[in-house]
Amino acid sequence: MTIDISGVAFTLLYQKALYKPDEELLIIADVHLGKASHFRKNGISLPSSAQQGDYDNLRNLFDLVQPKKVYFLGDLFHSSLNDDWNNFRDLMQAYGHIVFTLVRGNHDLIDDRLFNEVNVVVVDTIEDERFIYSHEPLDNIAVGKLNIVGHIHPGYVLSGLGRQSVKLPCFYMREQLMILPAFGVLTGLYSMEQSKSATIYLVLSDSVRKL
Repeated sequence: MTIDISGVAFTLLYQKALYKPDEELLIIADVHLGKASHFRKNGISLPSSAQQGDYDNLRNLFDLVQPKKVYFLGDLFHSSLNDDWNNFRDLMQAYGHIVFTLVRGNHDLIDDRLFNEVNVVVVDTIEDERFIYSHEPLDNIAVGKLNIVGHIHPGYVLSGLGRQSVKLPCFYMREQLMILPAFGVLTGLYSMEQSKSATIYLVLSDSVRKL
């Protein structure tokens, strides 16, 4: 689904990412690579293959979109260094033609120099004439600008007959804020409320639909 934001086209991808065609820019939030290894390191049993889907999904998305640039909006690698870093390094090196930038998140605790060694530049925010990219929502956004973020892991509960319900990831927009769905397979969903000031785009298995 392609939408217009401040005169700029963005494509909402059902792969839980955002694409900005005029810059050939792919925007991804909250991958949380290394989370399964982090849990195992701390005594929580998870299979070593628990996050293979994240790597497969990233490769498939890079191959499909073929971006020139990728912004990771925080929480790319979960917390401290662990043995999953080798898989992450191999992924980044396999796509060395892409310019990767990590907008630092609260779980990005690894030294910036290690990210730099695998061709990932680390910054606190990215700002241009219309948009500010950050991990968490910022205060006091200038008039005319949109803050594009992750961190929240937005989801929306659809309810049906017979007390049936399903919670789906979503893109959530209100006023000067756009929240991206979490990309990683080991991330939960925070239920967002619908309101007159909010627009919700549900992420389905093969499409994105406006609620």
